[in-house]
Amino acid sequence: MDTPNFLQQLASQFGSNASVKNVFGEPVQAGDKTIIPVAQIAYGLGGGYGQGPKKGKPALQDVEQDNNKGEGAGGGGGMAARPKGVYEVTPTGTRFIPVTDAKQIFIGVAIGFLLGSFIRSKRRLRAK
Repeated sequence: MDTPNFLQQLASQFGSNASVKNVFGEPVQAGDKTIIPVAQIAYGLGGGYGQGPKKGKPALQDVEQDNNKGEGAGGGGGMAARPKGVYEVTPTGTRFIPVTDAKQIFIGVAIGFLLGSFIRSKRRLRAK
């Protein structure tokens, strides 16, 4: 088994698919404006290969068929894409318009609420 070649092929396949164009499409021309999508793309790969004799006492069928050789292989990967915003290009200039992430805003508000409650409870205990 040619493991390094397999991993190189897997990495190049992910690399060719992990692009903003494949996730959000081509830039859009609207009159004198050009809208260019921007994304954060991340991907990860993992793989392994093992070789060697099996540990422990071999079974009778392994001895007869010489199947006591160890071997193994595995691989996997994943890809994630998140929108970050768009660039708006006009004859007068270029600006970046970020995408508002409601989840991050909600988490920030929740943390602020919890910290405020914690501080108020500490103040009440000190006042007593």
